[in-house]
Order: sequence, then C-alpha cells, then structure tokens
Amino acid sequence: MTWQAVRAPNKAKQSRSRLAEYKRQLPPGLSRAEARMLMNDLAAQDAYLAALPKLFTVAASARAAGVSYNVVGRWRIESDSFSERERQAREQCADALESEAVKRAVKGERKPVFQGGSLAGYVTEKSDPLLAMLLKGAKPDKYRDRSEVTLKPVVKVVAGFDPEDVL
Repeated sequence: MTWQAVRAPNKAKQSRSRLAEYKRQLPPGLSRAEARMLMNDLAAQDAYLAALPKLFTVAASARAAGVSYNVVGRWRIESDSFSERERQAREQCADALESEAVKRAVKGERKPVFQGGSLAGYVTEKSDPLLAMLLKGAKPDKYRDRSEVTLKPVVKVVAGFDPEDVL
C-alpha cells in the first residue's frame, strides 16, 4: 500500500470537517450560489493564512492561495476575524525571521571555502550587525544608539524689548 492510499481517507475526512466548519460560519438565508462563493472565500483565506508564515509576503501568499492582492485587502476591510487571523500569521512570520536572525548571529552560517578552484573546507561566519540589532531590541536601555543634545538659551536684547517680560 502506498502512502498516498493511506493519506487519502484522512485528507477526505479533513476536507469534510473543513467544509462543515465553513458551513457553520455562513450567515442564514444565503442562496446556494452565495453560500458557495463565501465558502470558496473562506477556503482561500485559509490557504492564504497558511502560506503567509512560510512565504513571508502578502503577494506571494495571495498568489499561492490563488487570489489577488486586492482580494486580501477586501478581506481585511470586510472581516475583523480575518484581520485578527492575519495579525497572528504575521506574528508567526516575525518569530520565524527572528529565529533565523538569532541563528545567523549566534551560531553562524557554514560557508564553503575554495582554494585553487576546489573546495578546501568550510568556515562558520557569524553576523555582528545582526547580533548588535538583536541586542538593541532585547535590551534597548543598554544598547540603544545615544545622542545627547544640550540646549542653552540665548537671549538677545532688542531695542525697546525686555527679555524678562517674555521669560
């Protein structure tokens, strides 16, 4: 038996449960065509939100879900629940990016070294700029960029005008 044959019943079962979930979200009184369009929208939203943490951009995720960038904008306007789910997906994106930055800054990346046209070995390169940026984010009071500005009041005397009246 192939793995596809084993997965097929589970996939069909998941599709039925997802379809039932979509039907529960439909408002009452819709025609069949309206219900089908709304269920297609809900399925496309799920596909978009699943793709976002993997592809990191709205355009790529929308393309993977088979919708346009403008449709995603419409979903944001029309549905508060979609906006909240998208915010959560964006947080997943940010967490994945932060994890990768920590890995590159602390553990480094293994890069090949060539000598005379052939592979001589590997070297692990860490990223000091990424490390500095992570420190600024983690401990901003200690590692933020500082610039001090000192202002000294300068008062000029103008004929017929007393600076004491102003201050």
